[in-house]
Amino acid sequence: MLRSVNEILKKYGVEELVIDYFAELVKAPEVRYRLSGRPRVSMIIMKKHSFIRTIAIAAVGYLLLMIVILSAVWWNTSRTLQDSAGAALTKAGEIESFGIDEVLKSNEQALASVLQNNENIQVFENGTENQRAIAAQNMLQILQRASMTSSDVQNLVFYDLIGDTYIARISSDISYDESVMIREAVRQLTEDNPGNMPAAWFYQKIGEKSYLLRMYKNKKRMLGALVDVTDLYNTSSQEGAIAYTLVSDDGEIIAAYGDDSTPEKELLTADYIGTTGWSEGREYYITGSDFTRGSFSLFLSMTKDKVYGGFQLLQVVILGLIVLAILMLVFMGVYARRTVYAPLSDLLNAMKKIEQGEQQLRLSEEADTQEFQQINTSFNRMMDTIVGLRMKSYEERIAFDEATLKYVQLQIKPHFFLNALTTIHSMSFQNKNEEIREYIERLSRNVRYLFKSGLHTVPLSEEIEHARDYMAMQDILYPGCVFNFIEIEDGLEDYPTPQLMIHTLLENIYKHAVSVDKLTSILISAKMDDYHGEQVCRIVVEDDGDGYPEEFLAGVKQGEVKVGEDGHGVGLWNLKKTLSLMYRRDDLMEFSNKEPHGSRVDMWIPKRVKRQSSLWMQS
Repeated sequence: MLRSVNEILKKYGVEELVIDYFAELVKAPEVRYRLSGRPRVSMIIMKKHSFIRTIAIAAVGYLLLMIVILSAVWWNTSRTLQDSAGAALTKAGEIESFGIDEVLKSNEQALASVLQNNENIQVFENGTENQRAIAAQNMLQILQRASMTSSDVQNLVFYDLIGDTYIARISSDISYDESVMIREAVRQLTEDNPGNMPAAWFYQKIGEKSYLLRMYKNKKRMLGALVDVTDLYNTSSQEGAIAYTLVSDDGEIIAAYGDDSTPEKELLTADYIGTTGWSEGREYYITGSDFTRGSFSLFLSMTKDKVYGGFQLLQVVILGLIVLAILMLVFMGVYARRTVYAPLSDLLNAMKKIEQGEQQLRLSEEADTQEFQQINTSFNRMMDTIVGLRMKSYEERIAFDEATLKYVQLQIKPHFFLNALTTIHSMSFQNKNEEIREYIERLSRNVRYLFKSGLHTVPLSEEIEHARDYMAMQDILYPGCVFNFIEIEDGLEDYPTPQLMIHTLLENIYKHAVSVDKLTSILISAKMDDYHGEQVCRIVVEDDGDGYPEEFLAGVKQGEVKVGEDGHGVGLWNLKKTLSLMYRRDDLMEFSNKEPHGSRVDMWIPKRVKRQSSLWMQS
C-alpha cells in the first residue's frame, strides 16, 4: 500500500510537499481542509477498536504456544536421538577401524619377517639356475611360515623381475583361475609402476574381487601381501542399522556392508572424517575415519529413519498442533478478510483507477477499524492536495528544463561569435581585406546555421556541412596549417544529431592544437555502433596536437568538466550538459589522449531524443 502511494506521489512530482502536508494532517484529532470550489468541512475521527492490537495479541499467543511446545519437544527429542546415533556410529567406527588396522598390521609384520631373510633373496640375483630353483623352494616355505604367524595373513607373493620368477602363498579359498589373475595382476603392476610402489596399502580390483595390496619393490624384485576386503568385515558389523563403506582416496567404493541403505559415493567426502553430520538433503547421518596405513577411508552411516526411529508419538503430537494451528489460522483469516483484506482491496483498486486517470475518485471514510478510517480519510485529503499541486509542480519542472536548455544554447552561440570577432579583428591589423571579405561571407553562412529554425537536433549531413564551412573559414586564418579528413558511413546522412556538437569540438581544436608553425591533422568519422546493447551513431573527432591536460582528463573521469574563471572549457561543458539534458544519460561522451600525442573525443548519439523542447524551434 505504501509503495503504491509513493508511486502516485512520484508520478505527479509532489512527493516531498505532500509528505510534509500529510504529516501535519495525522497529528490533529480534528482536521479541517479546503478543496477548490468546495466549502470547509470539519471531521471528527471517532475512536474504534484497534485491529493491530487484536491481531498482535492473537499472534503472540499463537506463536508462544507453538514455540514453547514444538521447540522444546522437537529440539530435545531430535537432539537426543541424533546424539545417540552419533555415539553409536563413532563407537562402531572405532571397533571396525581397529579390526581393519589389525589385519593390515599382521600382514605388514609377515612381510617384514620375509624381508629379514635377505640371503635367500640375494640368490635370485647372483645364484646359478640350480641355486635359484632351490631359493624359490625356500622362498615358498618362507612365505608359508610367514602366513602362519596370523590367521589374518592369507596371500603373500614374491616376484623376481630378472628371472620372471613368481612365487605365491595363496589362500585355499581362492580358485586356480583367481590365482592366475592375481599373478597377472602382480606382473602388470611391475609394468605400470616402473619406479617404486605406493608406500601404503592401496586398492586393486582383480577379477570380481576387491583387494587391498601392500607391495615392496625395487628394480629387481617385488614382495607383497593381498587382503581380500571381505576378510576385513567384522561379523557383528554385517548386521544392524549401520552401513559401512570403504572408499579409496580416488572416490571409488571398495566395499559396502552392513545395512543395505548405503549413501552414494558423491556424499562420502573428507568433510565427515573425524566428525559426524547430515548429508545433503538430510537423508544420511555420516561419520568417517581414515587409515595411516593405506590410501582409503571408512565411512559409517545411518538413514534418517534409523536415527529417528522412535519419533512416532511426537509426530502425532505435532500433527495435532498443526490441526490446531490451522483452525486458528482459519479464524484469523476470516477476521482479517473482513477487517483488513476488504479495506485494502478497496484502497488498492482506488489507487489503480487514480493511476489510470480518475483523479477525482475518493475512498469511503467509513471503516470497521480505527486505523483504516484514518488511512482512508488521510488518503482522500492527500489526493486533494496532489490534484492541487500537480499542475503547478509539473509546469515548474518544465520551465526549469526549458530555461536550462535555452541557457546552454545561448552560451554556445556567443562563444562562437566572440571567437569570430577576434579573428576578424586580428586580420584587420594585417590588412587582409580580401581574406576578411571571404571570412565574413563564410561567417554569415555559419550564423544562418546557428539561428536556423527547427528542433534541437539536425541531420548529420547538415552538421558535417557546417563543419566543412567552419574549417574552410579557419583556413583563411591558418593557411596550409590544417589537414582534415571526414569519413561518414553510408546511410547516416539523415541521422538526428545535436546541433553544433562537432562545431564545438572543432573550435576547441583550433584554439588549443592548431598553430601557424606546424601542420595539424583533424579527423572526423561517423558510423553505427553497438553501445550497451543499443544501436547508436558513434562520432569520433581527433587531432594530433598536444592533447588534453592531465588534470582535465582526471576531472572528466570523476564526472566533472570544469570551467575556468576565464571561461576556458565552457564549450566542452555546454556540449556535455546538452547531451545529458537531451538524452538523460551521462555516459555518451568520452575524452582521451592518443599516442604519441593528440586528443580524441568519442560520442555515442542515440537515435531517440528523450527531451524535446519548443524553445529550440524559435529562430
